Amino acid sequence: MTKIKLLSALALAVFAANAATVVSADQTVGSIEFDNDTTTIVTPKDPEDPTKPLPPSVDLNDPIVITDGPSGGLFFSPPAPFNFGSHKVGATDIFSGKILDYDGEPRPNQPRKQGVIVYDGRIDKDDWTLSAKLSEFDTKKLAGTTITIENVTPLSEFTGQIPLLIQGPKTEITQTSSVDFLKSNPKSKGTTSAVWDNFSDVKIHVPAKEITKGTHKATVYWTLVAGAN
Repeated sequence: MTKIKLLSALALAVFAANAATVVSADQTVGSIEFDNDTTTIVTPKDPEDPTKPLPPSVDLNDPIVITDGPSGGLFFSPPAPFNFGSHKVGATDIFSGKILDYDGEPRPNQPRKQGVIVYDGRIDKDDWTLSAKLSEFDTKKLAGTTITIENVTPLSEFTGQIPLLIQGPKTEITQTSSVDFLKSNPKSKGTTSAVWDNFSDVKIHVPAKEITKGTHKATVYWTLVAGAN
């Protein structure tokens, strides 16, 4: 019995001799930084299906003015110029007291639907709003004219990020003030778009009493604003 106790004491002594002792401690810090990519240039995807690459087109016939931009930036592609055609009018029309409506006319061999594209690749902010305003005509005539866009469908590259049509499926663009057209919801990253089926979905509405002979040109000013968040 005495021998067994002696062996146990020896084992305990060996364990105690091999125990580690911490003599010093310190730490190493690691870090990584990310920022918006402003150097890699990208082309937005197909406005009719933003999950797919943009198919090739003949630039002169493209109903959207395709704009490239930085991968980590915010930029947009506006519709190509609207063409409302040439029309014959007479005194009966001029003095009718009506608002005369004219449909937009298609571009020859147009490869896709008309619309707008917004690309948002930013990693620090989400909010954006696209607005529109109609300018005065170059002839200083046709006061009170408006343009409407209807049957608009918003689309997105990523699930659950379809942008908001602020005015609903029909937007009226006036000469008096800017109107919000499209907005992030609450984030709409990558390529998002708003397209309409036909060129006739864009209409111009002219007060008959303001009509004068000649060609009248005005501009729709599109403005993309980044929000605070």
